[in-house]
Amino acid sequence: MLRWLLALLPALLMGAIVGYSWVVPVSNEFLESCVSPELPLEDSLPGWWGVKVQESEQERTILAVDTLFSKGRYERVRRVDWEKKYPAVEVSLVYSGNDLNNSIHRPERCLPAQGHLQLRFSTKDVTLENGKTLTFSRLSTYLPIKNEKVPRLHFIHYYVFFGHDSVTHSHYERTIKDMASRVFLGRVQRWGYFQVGSYWAPEIGVTEEEADKQICELIQRLSPRIIDWSMLAE
Repeated sequence: MLRWLLALLPALLMGAIVGYSWVVPVSNEFLESCVSPELPLEDSLPGWWGVKVQESEQERTILAVDTLFSKGRYERVRRVDWEKKYPAVEVSLVYSGNDLNNSIHRPERCLPAQGHLQLRFSTKDVTLENGKTLTFSRLSTYLPIKNEKVPRLHFIHYYVFFGHDSVTHSHYERTIKDMASRVFLGRVQRWGYFQVGSYWAPEIGVTEEEADKQICELIQRLSPRIIDWSMLAE
């Protein structure tokens, strides 16, 4: 009996899927993400100088054609010449298209492919200038480089996903929310993958704590300016 049921299981599942498709709402409604691609550049973000960065040819090749990009590089403005100079903080917004699986992905998969080693994962709550708090996924890695003076660079990456009316730091929660929106509401929403990162190394006189502080301070100042908070569900 059990063997008979197992043999029928694929057919039963396929029938359920086909039957269910008759009652699932079908819609071409496409909803934009609540995070804006318009990054404040030059001196429009107090305390920072921002420049636009072009996405790479590799990114455009491996991701779906309707994927959108918005990238920037920010350096803290030094008030005096002898004030300590820190590495730039990189900001990346990658927007999914209709095919979510081929538009954005987790850095846990792409960073090792780029040569990053000893990936460590954690989460961190960051309180923004406007009093709102966002939970970010935090990754730390190191990248060996061919330079005797700096044998390795340590990287810190913060990321979160913004949908049309929700935000999550979890890749799996984002996937579930996207599927539920498509199946039960007939809506396709564009997800904005928001990543902020920088690097540190003892050889360049920058500690992990200092690099982490720079990243969080930029997140605190930048996020309230690019997120439409009225779209997010309380």
